[in-house]
Amino acid sequence: MNANPKDAFSVSLSKFHRKSVHSQMANTSGLNQLSDVPNTPLPELKGRGLQSAKIKASPKRSPHILKFYVHDSQCILNDPIKKANRRYENQSEYVFVDTYLDALQMIAQEEKKIKYANGQTIQSEEFSEQQISTNPQPTLPNLPAQLIRERMRVYAQSQQKEPQFKSQLEQREPKKVIKTATTLMTQKIFPNKLTLSLSVHQAIPSIKNKVSAKRWVMFTKQKNEKCFNKLVGWQEFQKGEVASITKIMTCYTTLIFLKEQNIESDQIKIKIPGHAECIDGTSAFLNAGGILTIKQLLFALMLPSGNDAALVLSFTIAYLMILQKTEIYQYNRYLKGAIIDIEPQIERSKKLLKHTFLDQMNKHANSIKMENTNYSSVHGLNDEKNVSCPHDISKLIEKCIQLEVFLEIITTKIYKTHALTDKGNKSTFYKWKNTNKLLKKSGWMGVKTGVTPNAGPCFTGYFKNDNLEAIIVVLNCSSMNQRFRDAEVLLVSAQK
Repeated sequence: MNANPKDAFSVSLSKFHRKSVHSQMANTSGLNQLSDVPNTPLPELKGRGLQSAKIKASPKRSPHILKFYVHDSQCILNDPIKKANRRYENQSEYVFVDTYLDALQMIAQEEKKIKYANGQTIQSEEFSEQQISTNPQPTLPNLPAQLIRERMRVYAQSQQKEPQFKSQLEQREPKKVIKTATTLMTQKIFPNKLTLSLSVHQAIPSIKNKVSAKRWVMFTKQKNEKCFNKLVGWQEFQKGEVASITKIMTCYTTLIFLKEQNIESDQIKIKIPGHAECIDGTSAFLNAGGILTIKQLLFALMLPSGNDAALVLSFTIAYLMILQKTEIYQYNRYLKGAIIDIEPQIERSKKLLKHTFLDQMNKHANSIKMENTNYSSVHGLNDEKNVSCPHDISKLIEKCIQLEVFLEIITTKIYKTHALTDKGNKSTFYKWKNTNKLLKKSGWMGVKTGVTPNAGPCFTGYFKNDNLEAIIVVLNCSSMNQRFRDAEVLLVSAQK
């Protein structure tokens, strides 16, 4: 081995940068061969950040630092963090400086352990670089006693001055508020709207955390008030599918037609078509061939949320609207008790009947000023064009509860009836249960439930007692039962 440790250090560094680690390990037969290579100058290290690797070797430092670094692949190259620092250029391997310093630190730690084992003391000058790398935060200097006492005196004076400073702040007079044009407008012109909006926005955060619905609104009316007013809401104008809540407008359109034509709800008899048995979703399980009145079909529509009842009602009302304009004689026959066999009319002009009733639903929506509503379905099955919002639905319910037949239907928990045959005999027995679970609790009077994959669980409720009336709409709730809890949470907030 060379006598001068600097020569061995420079030769090892040059060998390390010129050849790959694996080729060097294959060509060397022993550890001492690295020191037998002639002394060649170091290569230029341009742009690689390796200039800091030129560390002067001291006699106390081991001359075999690079031998350990190059040949100990278990410690360096197998480490994934250090292996990530390797780069490849022109089929040769070299390592950044941080990995090289890691090797120095490992050697220093091993020598430190050896000296501790031999009982030797370690001087701070020998491992100054290693101490800085392992403990980068310097220790605090030892302050003299006079300086410490001076700092304590300054700190004590600052603590004595602090209460005086606080008392001076308390004695100051508050600044006068500069009245601008906007403040004057809010105080004089819009005092009621400002306070109302502030109270609403202050109430929303506390309620919103307790309600799972993504869109909801609550309208209330006190005892002495004439109309409903919005108390609180969240995303109440946002459009979206509303599932079987659509059937409220189906029921309303049917009742308005009967009211305008002075027709009793149990006056017209309808023969159930076979098309009613083929629809998906919730059903009243109407049997084809049976004869039911419009009132019976309205119960089948609102209580079990029958999609089959929605189809039969829409086709029948649309057919009567067309007959009123074209064949008045046939129209009068049905008013006198003749049975309407709607199935041939469906097969002949299904699209005409469908669009006639939908147009009437949208006309009613426009008259009620339901600006964010469009109906393209009579039952509410998945349809991207059949949309509404909580605010519009509340307006519709406010109109519906003014109809006595509507209130009679939505407040009914269980409805039992029979279908008739052509000869007037009883045939199928029906027992329809209301899907509104809140009817069991006092004050709740309907209105409708709904659920589809796109709309989620929905609920619209109407509450009434001696002092308060409330219309609550919660759409896209977290679960089927949670929709009822959401409505109760909103009602409790209104009663406070």
